Amino acid sequence: MKVFRSAIQSISQNRLRSSLAGFGIAWGIFLLVIFLGIGNGFKDGVMKMFNSFAQKSLFVYSGKPQVLFDKSVVDDLRQRYGCIVACSPEMTTPSMNVSYDGETVTSSVQGVSADYFKVKILNVKTGRGISHLDDFNGHNVAVIGESIQKSLFDKKDAVGKTIDIGGSLFKIIGTLASDDIFSVQERNSVYVPFEAFVGNFNSEGKMSSFCLSLSADSKTDEIEKDLQGYLAYRYGFDPHDDKALYIANIETQTSAFESLFHGLEVLIWIVGVCLLLSGIVGVCNVMLIIVKERTSEIGIRKAVGATSSSIISIIMAESLAITFIAGAVGIVTGSLVVLIANKVILPILNTEIMDGIQIDFPAVIAAFVILCLSGITAGIFPALKASQITPVDAIRYENRG
Repeated sequence: MKVFRSAIQSISQNRLRSSLAGFGIAWGIFLLVIFLGIGNGFKDGVMKMFNSFAQKSLFVYSGKPQVLFDKSVVDDLRQRYGCIVACSPEMTTPSMNVSYDGETVTSSVQGVSADYFKVKILNVKTGRGISHLDDFNGHNVAVIGESIQKSLFDKKDAVGKTIDIGGSLFKIIGTLASDDIFSVQERNSVYVPFEAFVGNFNSEGKMSSFCLSLSADSKTDEIEKDLQGYLAYRYGFDPHDDKALYIANIETQTSAFESLFHGLEVLIWIVGVCLLLSGIVGVCNVMLIIVKERTSEIGIRKAVGATSSSIISIIMAESLAITFIAGAVGIVTGSLVVLIANKVILPILNTEIMDGIQIDFPAVIAAFVILCLSGITAGIFPALKASQITPVDAIRYENRG
């Protein structure tokens, strides 16, 4: 304990030199806290977005005009693949006038079945979603997005009201919640039963997309490959023609993002460690200067009986103290910046792709422990050099020049 008190006293007597020695370490761990926080926040935000989809789900899109589906393909796929949990056709009109009580907005209108709400996990804020009975009977009912609700009804309850969609009347049965970036489309969309969409807006019943979700034990990559071949056979196109059909595999995309974030985390650690190493080298250089400046003091200590081990402990304690204090300052400063960013900056930016800056405390603590050990290591060479100083060296140093 006496050794550390001596180290703190030495640091306080040489504040500028000690501050310069610790700046590189403080800056390195400060950036590590910030970078890890941003990386974790970005990862959590993106992964949260994928929660908007059933993880084992496939979205199938036609790429050519001659490849158009009808609702029978949904029934056929249910019979062909027993692992299908939900399957829904999807028919879209990108721009259609939606009116209520003299107010009109332009909206995307989509015809889907009740299963669509299970594949693309849409959270109903008020009312209910489309039921199988609604679709079977072709009821003129609608579920509207948040932006449509605000534009037509402001703060009033929209459920139960009747709106005009492209000249046809639909009763609103529910409104959607929007809590992630993938729900941007849903905010400006109106969902109606598939049969009602066909009856009111598309008498041919041809669609360019459908979606399905699979059971938990399914291998989505194998189903995707088999589905590509089956649809190619059914609709007469080359199964290797990437332009004829596109299948979005949510599980594969999620895994790709997880690999991306793992690589990003490794990169952040490499940058952070490099910054910390440069700081450690700075501490080592400063400690060498300290040893040179304290040659007389060390020589006198040796003359009055100080052992080499005690000299080594003094120098290493000072190196550890500088590293510890600088690392603590970096962590505290970084945490304060993260707190300010979460409370002030992110609400202003109103970004949904960043789920807050998340401090990775286990990683930061591990880095801090490694940093302290590195501080001890940085002091070894200067300490050994100091232990080799003799009283004669101190006299020569005093009488130099």
